[in-house]
Amino acid sequence: MTRPAEHAPDDAPAPAADADAASAVQPLLQRGLAAQVVTLAFWPFLQQLLAWLVSFIDTAVAGRLSVEATNAIAIAAYFGWFLVLMTSAAGSGAAALIARAIGGGDRRLGNRALGQAILLAVGWSAAVGAAVFLGADAIGRLAQLDEASRVLATQYLRVIAAAAPLTAVLFIGNACLTAAGDTRTPFFAMVAFNAANILLTLYLALGPWSFTLAGTEWAVPGRGLGVLGIAWGTAGGTAVGAALILAVLLRPGLLQLRWRRLAPRRELLRRIVRIAIPSVGEGLGHWLGNFAIIVLVGWIARDLGEDAYQGAHIVAIRIEALSFLPAMALAAAASTLTGQFLGAGDRARAKRAAIACWLAGAGAMTLLGVAFVAVPGFFVRLVTDQPELLELSPRLVRICGFVQFGFGSSIILGAAMRGAGDTRTPMLLTNALTWGFRLPACAFFGWYLGWGLVGVWYGLCGELALRGAAFIAFFFKGRWERVEV
Repeated sequence: MTRPAEHAPDDAPAPAADADAASAVQPLLQRGLAAQVVTLAFWPFLQQLLAWLVSFIDTAVAGRLSVEATNAIAIAAYFGWFLVLMTSAAGSGAAALIARAIGGGDRRLGNRALGQAILLAVGWSAAVGAAVFLGADAIGRLAQLDEASRVLATQYLRVIAAAAPLTAVLFIGNACLTAAGDTRTPFFAMVAFNAANILLTLYLALGPWSFTLAGTEWAVPGRGLGVLGIAWGTAGGTAVGAALILAVLLRPGLLQLRWRRLAPRRELLRRIVRIAIPSVGEGLGHWLGNFAIIVLVGWIARDLGEDAYQGAHIVAIRIEALSFLPAMALAAAASTLTGQFLGAGDRARAKRAAIACWLAGAGAMTLLGVAFVAVPGFFVRLVTDQPELLELSPRLVRICGFVQFGFGSSIILGAAMRGAGDTRTPMLLTNALTWGFRLPACAFFGWYLGWGLVGVWYGLCGELALRGAAFIAFFFKGRWERVEV
């Protein structure tokens, strides 16, 4: 973020902000298309890579502890996602207000929105965290975990639920800084969060171990807390990231947090909530659909007497998530470029930019899909050494390899539509296909036909292929080009 040499009082508007915003946009649009895409995708790609690495290491540590630990992580990971999702909803409303305030030179409104967003997010996340904390054991029972896995999942869920307010500060602070034009600080905050998370997880979860390097044996200390250590590693990393974000927000700058801004202001809170509600609806509908799948997997596992289904499911998901990285980065670029070009009145370049991001991202996912089909066992062995998981997970990874182009198409073209202001079409397509096709297909193949977890993945991946086709069709239909915002 560009910080002026002299700072006006907190309540004073910044007359130059609108000029600064305009000057930041125009050079980007004047570059070649490839340069535009790389500029916008670079930091998001690094953030996605770090986020994937943390979740991968968590699963890999659990995968080397036991099948029960991996099953517990499978359930707990969904609720970690849920806590971030609910926290980020307030961020979407605050980000919209802050972006308009800073662009319009109204620094006072931006700072007020920041304070209200943090107040709302911390209060909301504390309530959601309390619900997860109290319902942790019931969540494990609903997912049909055996007793050993349920105890581990309950421990994990209660730790991350208690840390939910810290999660709120980290993710809301990142969203607000990004909206104000600072994309690098959120990246470095996530670097600190992820580095602390990984180091603490390895130290707390694993017992003492050693390795040989250049003929010398090196001893590595560890506490051996297992799944509980993974949870405390996540909580500790979150605390580090949240502290860094608070330190940045409290210092003078274009966007600054002052404690008096945390006093509730009804009208501003109402505006943030009104903008955030659609994001909550889309995200919650998608999350509920995915959690319904994990519950279905638990029921099928119980009926078939399979103890490793939840673990094999999460191992395959973690591996497939590797292919998301280029797609999510290029989705961020597609969203920004379509919005900016349409704002400049150039529909043709908006469409070309979105198509370029789509082909690059979906193409990269397709190449990874080929690797998933060819050598799925290689990827699974990176995550686990448990025989039950090594037997089942490669079959799931191979299945998902065939639909990576369709999945990438939905990620990137959906982001392009949202960037243009058409949030309704992606919401309707995603939720309609999740509830109208994915769940019935998974139940049909996995339970009714008796194909087990492999059948569930046929249903999952069939829906991803159909979703990709639907997003391609609606993108080229062009409604997003005509949406007024």
